[in-house]
Amino acid sequence: MKNDKILKQKQEVLNTTFRKAENKQRICCIPHCNELAINSHVLQKNGILNEISQDGHVWESEADFFNDNLFHFKKVGINQAFTFKGFCKKHDKQIFAPIEDYELNFDDYRTLLLFAYRTALNEKVKKNVLIDWYELQKKSKILSDSLDNNDVDQLIEQETIGISDIDYFANKIEKNLEDNTESYIFKYRITKPQEICLASHFTYETSRERDSYIKLNGKDYDLLTDIFISYFPIEGENVLIMGYLKEQESKCKNYVDSFFNCTDDELFEKLSDLFLCRCEMWTCSENFYFSKIKPREKEIIRIFKESAESLDEDRTLKFKLFK
Repeated sequence: MKNDKILKQKQEVLNTTFRKAENKQRICCIPHCNELAINSHVLQKNGILNEISQDGHVWESEADFFNDNLFHFKKVGINQAFTFKGFCKKHDKQIFAPIEDYELNFDDYRTLLLFAYRTALNEKVKKNVLIDWYELQKKSKILSDSLDNNDVDQLIEQETIGISDIDYFANKIEKNLEDNTESYIFKYRITKPQEICLASHFTYETSRERDSYIKLNGKDYDLLTDIFISYFPIEGENVLIMGYLKEQESKCKNYVDSFFNCTDDELFEKLSDLFLCRCEMWTCSENFYFSKIKPREKEIIRIFKESAESLDEDRTLKFKLFK
């Protein structure tokens, strides 16, 4: 009984410290701005999220460190869905007006760049939340006997390195926005409608490839190859956007092109693998949830968990999310 009580106390501390890190006030991500960040949508509410909402709500996949399944689905209001503390009110309005207030033009480089920008900074904020959480754990007296500070410091270092990589990509985007240069290659295509939204980026190199590289060279890649992806409904269709740095084209061009040189049905199979193995955080309509997810939810959560533990993020699954 005593051990159960201690375990429960530690679980409560982990919960409390994580929520504290998550709810912490943050400063706008724009360089030299010191204003407080508001809850910005990774994908805008008007024109995108409200396309799939019912009674102002959507269903969202979420990683929960305190849930036995780790992953689960929950119903959330579109004011809270896909939000992060990224920009102050002024910059959120000013920078993203071209994709918030005007008709979207997917042939315009700047439009595609802005979708990638929000995605990158959302990932940076998530990593800062984890760093703050780890620091709070180290300060907890209740956790002191079960934490190895060296292990926690290694986790902090990993997230810090990740932030450094994100800053590299984000700085390229900011320079493009300032001087109208083009450091990225973007592609887009229109597909049949699917009531699902994704805004993410993932590392092209698999964990297995990174492990092999580290064993051979004694260090990780200097810069990982990041691919930005957005997929969302608009005006009765869906749009897929993918992009990467021009300087990394030789590594990932063929892979990205494979999403654009195939039929819709073949694309949906490729997107299914991507959603389940590399980009587990997305949102969908209530109709999509109850028709495509709910009947197979346990299997989807199992795949999420396997993917989180796998060294091979480029797996091809028999399971098809869109069927």
